[in-house]
Amino acid sequence: MNKGQISYSRYAPMYMFTEERLDLIRQAGQEITEAKDEIFEHFYDSLRLHPTFSEDYNEIVIQRFIQDQDGLWQHIIAAKIDDEFVRYRSQLVRDLLQLGLAFEACFTAIFALHEFIELKFMEYNLATLDLLQVFKRICSLGALIAIDTFNQEINQQLAEQNDMLMQLSTPVTPIWEDILLLPIVGIVDSIRAQTIMTTVLQEIAERQAKVFILDISGVAIVDTAVANYFIRVSKAAWLMGCKTILSGISPSIAQTLVELGVDTGRLSSRSNMQDALERAFSWTGRAVLEKRKQKG
Repeated sequence: MNKGQISYSRYAPMYMFTEERLDLIRQAGQEITEAKDEIFEHFYDSLRLHPTFSEDYNEIVIQRFIQDQDGLWQHIIAAKIDDEFVRYRSQLVRDLLQLGLAFEACFTAIFALHEFIELKFMEYNLATLDLLQVFKRICSLGALIAIDTFNQEINQQLAEQNDMLMQLSTPVTPIWEDILLLPIVGIVDSIRAQTIMTTVLQEIAERQAKVFILDISGVAIVDTAVANYFIRVSKAAWLMGCKTILSGISPSIAQTLVELGVDTGRLSSRSNMQDALERAFSWTGRAVLEKRKQKG
């Protein structure tokens, strides 16, 4: 079972199927096999005639069903309820979602196909009470798998968006071959602080940086937790042979750090970026020279 894949064990306590009852679906499925193409044609027509066909259902979606028509049919009438059943249903939902189909429309389409099969059971006088009960329970299991798959996809998208925002919120920039700069804006919480540390240390390692400037002039609030985050980043960078300069120390932040009794240790602090850059150049054996205008 791959990471992120749903297992049947999740549903087993709620959906226990005996082989005897599942055989009812298999036998009935064999009886209506000759009507398979007719069933699917009715299904496709129902999608094309749907009021929101142009918005939700389209020929691309229909082609997804057509391409796997035989596999889908076999999947339904085989009535084999196991991890493969869950995987197949989950993948079908993912494929439809990736085609741009809204979840409600995806849900409706899959149920519509089962309804056409159920109608054919009735037409062939196969729709006993036991058969309909087990078939509806299989449909119900499919619905729950679809919901879980949709939620999983949404959570994954949110996680990816969150990671992207975190990366955008930690723009480590090389301003010289061995000097890095990270301007921080906004609120720093524990999650963002961990992202900052991971990103900074990775950049230091990859670029073999000697100096790292952490500019906090845009940080809204500096409390004990935030100050300690900065100290931890500084210590970790120092262990990798990189010195840290804390830039943007305002009078209020300086007073806060003193009142909190924060031990800045090896952390060098400067009030503005210009001073921080001059310090960084000094540590790396460089100097800023003013270019004089030539006369004439």
